[in-house]
Amino acid sequence: MFKLIKNIFSGIGILLSGMIGGQGRIGNIKTGKGIRRFGIPFIAIFTSFTNWGWRSLCYLPMIGVLSMGYGVNSWLMGICGIEWVVRFVYAILLSLPFYGFSWKRGLIASFSLIIAFAVRAGSAGQVWGMDILIEDICRYGALGTLVVLNNVTRKRNF
Repeated sequence: MFKLIKNIFSGIGILLSGMIGGQGRIGNIKTGKGIRRFGIPFIAIFTSFTNWGWRSLCYLPMIGVLSMGYGVNSWLMGICGIEWVVRFVYAILLSLPFYGFSWKRGLIASFSLIIAFAVRAGSAGQVWGMDILIEDICRYGALGTLVVLNNVTRKRNF
């Protein structure tokens, strides 16, 4: 029962961290990008530590990738110049921590995140002054699902 609750918390926490970290404000509360940049890796490490031990620190490079961003003002956009290339490269970089667990997990994460970051959609409305962006739900929902699946499918004998 604890593992189920932990995995639900992990997936929803990563999704909400990704969504809230992309907002400038929620109502009268100013939010920062730090929620996304540090919240997602912290949740991934915290919830996977009982399964992976110190190996769960493979999620730490996510801080660097999430900090660089993929928007029009990011340095990645300055290098690539084309939005779909930026999203492709960003998805690949975000999947790199999963290669620390195994190459199969890394490939699954790469393909999943490339598809998730290719989604272009609008807002599904607002809640408490926060945009509910469908593309954020796809991107960070996929990332949360990958973390949960990585924890659930761990083999004890390797």
